[in-house]
Amino acid sequence: MKKKLLASMVFLGVGLRILPAQAAEPEACQMVRIGDVGWSDAAVTNGVTMNLLAGLGYKTRETMVTLAVAYLSLENHQLDVFLSDWEPSGASYVDPYLKRGKIERITKNLSGARYTLAVPDYVAQQGLKDFKDIASWAPKLNNTIYGIESGNDGNKIILDMIKANDFGLGKFHLNESSEQGMLSQVSRAIPAQKPIVFLAWEPHPMNMNFHLTYLTGGEKQFGASAEVNTVVGSGYVEKCPNVGHLLKQLTFTIPSENEMMKTISESHTKPAQVTKDWMKAHLEAVAKWLDGVTTVDGKPGLPAVQAYLGQ
Repeated sequence: MKKKLLASMVFLGVGLRILPAQAAEPEACQMVRIGDVGWSDAAVTNGVTMNLLAGLGYKTRETMVTLAVAYLSLENHQLDVFLSDWEPSGASYVDPYLKRGKIERITKNLSGARYTLAVPDYVAQQGLKDFKDIASWAPKLNNTIYGIESGNDGNKIILDMIKANDFGLGKFHLNESSEQGMLSQVSRAIPAQKPIVFLAWEPHPMNMNFHLTYLTGGEKQFGASAEVNTVVGSGYVEKCPNVGHLLKQLTFTIPSENEMMKTISESHTKPAQVTKDWMKAHLEAVAKWLDGVTTVDGKPGLPAVQAYLGQ
C-alpha cells in the first residue's frame, strides 16, 4: 500500500516539474550508445541509465571497451555517453581529450568514492598500513601487487610507481588480469591469512565481503578520495538536450551502488533486471532523475517510466 501511495504521489508530480508535451528528440538522438569498461560499478550505472532510457522510449546500445578506447570513441562519435570517468586516477587518459574540447564532463555522478591500494585487515594489524610499508613486506608479498585489466588507469599509476621506484617499489611486479581475477586472488589469500596488496575501490561488494584497510600515503598518486563523472562527446548535450538533461541529473550514492552490485554478485542476476528491481523499490530516486525529462516523443517522462517499471 505504501509503495502504491508513493507511486501515486510521484505520478501526480508532488514537488516535481512535470513538463507538458514538448518537441520530440531528433532522430539521431533516439539511439544512445554507452561505453562499458567491464567494472561492477559500470554494470550498475549503465543498467540504471539504460532502464531509464528504455522507459522513455529510447533505444540503447552498450559497447565493451577499454578505458582508452572509451574516450577515443567519444571523440570519434562512436559512443555518446561514458559514466565511468574515475578521478583523479583517470586524469592521464581523459585530460588530453578535455583540453582539445573533444569530450565534455557534464556531471559528477558519484562523490566520496575510494580508489587506491588496500590490504586485508589482518595485514594492516601486522603493520602494513601505508604505501611506505609495502617494500619491507616484499618477501612476504612475493614482490607482487595485484591490479585489474591491462590499460586500466589504476594499473598505470602502479606501473609508474614501480618504474620510478616510488616507495622503494622498483623490484615489484604488477599482476594484471581483470577485476574478477584480482578478486579471486584476494578471496584465496584471506582464508589462509596470507598477505596481499591489491587495487581496491568503493563502491564495490568487496567492501562488504572482505574486511579491508585502504593504505594511506598514496594521496599524491591516487588522490585523497575519488569521484566519478559522466562524460559525453563534444556537442552531445546541445544536439540531444533531453538525454543531456537526464544525464546531468543522474547521480548515485555509495550505499545504493553497493546494494545493487552485491545483489548482482550474489544472485547471478543480470544487471538490467537488478537495476530495474532497485528502481521499482526506490521511486523517489527515479522521480528525482526524471524531473523535467520527457519521453523520446516529447511527453512527460515520469509516467512513462513508471509504466515501464510496472508501477
